[in-house]
Amino acid sequence: MNLRKSISFLSFILLPITLNYFAPVLIVQASFEKTFTIMHIIFLLMILSAIFFGGSWCSYICPFGALQELVPTTKPKHKLPNLKWLTGGVFLTLIIAPLIMHGFQKVILPYHMVDTKVSVSSFHDLIRYYIITISIVLITIVLGKRTWCQYICPMYIFNYIGMNIGRLLKLPSLKITCKSEKCTQCKKCTNNCLMGIEVADMVKTNNWNTKECIQCGECLNVCKCDVLKRKWKK
Repeated sequence: MNLRKSISFLSFILLPITLNYFAPVLIVQASFEKTFTIMHIIFLLMILSAIFFGGSWCSYICPFGALQELVPTTKPKHKLPNLKWLTGGVFLTLIIAPLIMHGFQKVILPYHMVDTKVSVSSFHDLIRYYIITISIVLITIVLGKRTWCQYICPMYIFNYIGMNIGRLLKLPSLKITCKSEKCTQCKKCTNNCLMGIEVADMVKTNNWNTKECIQCGECLNVCKCDVLKRKWKK
């Protein structure tokens, strides 16, 4: 097991502790209660991470991404409707709108709504935990590899914001570069991409232009021709 998978697996193991810290419903509720919490900090860290490391948060830190990788499945056979712009847009609006209207009017409470620190601390919490995890597992089994990440996840919007901030400010960030002249078009990179990106096509045109990449490095691991490299670049 490589470093990324080890970190990702650890993140999933800790999910009974951290579930509430990643919960969209709770951060929205906190915003409507005009309270700044640790959940706001986490989502701000996602944006900061995306500025310099692209989508790495999704492949290294996100416990739900790790959960999907534990499920034996295949690449989706067909393109599905991309709902994450809708879910992410609604999510972001529900966080920001109360703050624009009212601001943070309460004392900053880092552990507001996560007072026990441990997310799964009661039978009710355990039921909620299993509903969430089983739902994601079923979606993955039925629809294919990392379907939640590719088409549904509302938290992708923070990656998108961060990557665009980095681009606008012309800050260096972690990117994958390619040498198309070395490529044999075996398509192992495409077939192993966790996000279903047509990596081989981008290599062929020498145009690595995607915000869907989560820097998992699976394409680098399977490429035997030394076509792909990670680099810091603007």
